[in-house]
This record gives sequence, structure tokens and C-alpha cells, in this order.
Amino acid sequence: MAEVFPNPPITEALIDIRVQLPGEVSLADLEKLHDKIKDSYPEKKPRKKLEATFDLKDEQEPLKTAPFAIDGFHFRTPDGKQVAQFRLDGFTFNRLRPYSRWEEVFPEAKRLWEIYRTAVKPVLVTRLAVRYINSIEVPLKTIDYDHYLTAAPKVPEGLPQLLQSFLTRIEVPFPDRDVVAIITQTPSGKQDPLKTAIILDVDVYAAVNLPADDARIFEIFGVLREIKNLIFFSSISERTKGLFQ
Repeated sequence: MAEVFPNPPITEALIDIRVQLPGEVSLADLEKLHDKIKDSYPEKKPRKKLEATFDLKDEQEPLKTAPFAIDGFHFRTPDGKQVAQFRLDGFTFNRLRPYSRWEEVFPEAKRLWEIYRTAVKPVLVTRLAVRYINSIEVPLKTIDYDHYLTAAPKVPEGLPQLLQSFLTRIEVPFPDRDVVAIITQTPSGKQDPLKTAIILDVDVYAAVNLPADDARIFEIFGVLREIKNLIFFSSISERTKGLFQ
């Protein structure tokens, strides 16, 4: 069982299911689903996406963008801490800080997914993912990142051993589980004269090809969570754990 902290650093947790929908499903069908959850999720907003293409043949205008298109809806709780995304390409549940426990968050995501699945009847589930964005807040303005991260970036020898900013992003496959993890580390852009915040973003996903009512979907989420926890605890030091007590 993963260690539970009184003050977890999770700023946002996402549970995501990508799907292929029948061609006849429309935005109006997704919007109607609000009636089923509006008691708990009264706020409704359209979800907009920007599409951009690069045309290297035209050196004057290499980037072309299309107008923002609506591809679904956000339904939000009154306190803004939970969001259900019902989209034409899938479903996402967002839980913002304060995070409680997987045993509370995942059942709510599962409940909302069942509402979405039952109504729009996806043809296929193509991708499952969990993503946890952590903000590790150190009560010091100047720190040695090696004291807090097990894989902090290094400044080459012969240079001033000071690190002002960095961005690391690695992809780690788990072939025996058919899972890939994307691990991102960077200082937070939030300015605080007394603290240093480090973002540890762990995104774990599995490409699948499953019917939408397949019970293995929830089994795979258990695997994704297990790997997410492994990555998190492998990425931080004992000193960092003390910050969450």
C-alpha cells in the first residue's frame, strides 16, 4: 500500500478515458448529460480546442490556425474542486487540491464514466491514463535540488554550481505491463520570496483496444495507479517526504 501523507503535494489528479464514438453522437447529446449530474456539477462550460497546422511550403505563413472549436463540455462542482469533462473523444475527471484518497476519487470518476458510457455508447476505448501533477514546496528560496529529487538535473563541472531553471521530460516504458509513463520535472512559475516549488508531473497511460463495457478497463486503472505511485516515490527523497507531514 502506498504511503499516505497528511498534506499531499497533489495539485491536480486526472483520470482519462479516450474513446471512439458512433458518428451520430453530437455536442447536443453531450450537453444533455448535464441534466444527470447538475445537482452535484451545476456549472457548465463548453470545452474549446485550438487546431494548428504547419505549412512549410509557405515561408511567409508557416503556421495556420483554425477557429476555436467546441469538442465537449466541462461540468464543475460549486467549489470548483471537481470537473467532469464529457467530450467527443472521451471522458476526463479532474480532482483539484485538496486531494483526498484514490479510494474516494476513483469511484466518483467511475460513476461519471458510467453516465457518459451509457448515454453515448462508445464504439471502442482506445487509451486509459492517470496523470498527477504535484507541487513540492520547499520552505527555502535557494536549494540543492539533489536534496529533494532523486533524478535532479546536473550542472556540468567547471561551471557555477547554481541552477536557476530547468525542464526535464522523459518517457519510460513498462513493457511487461504495456504501459508508458511521461515524467516531467521543472520549477514552478509561481513566485514566492520564501519558498521554492518544484513541479513533478507524472502521466501514465496504456494504449488499449477494448469495448466500453469491458471490466478490464478498471483493472488497468489499478495498474496505472500502481506505476504512478512507484514513479512518485522513486522520484523524491526522504527529506521531501517530510514536507508532506
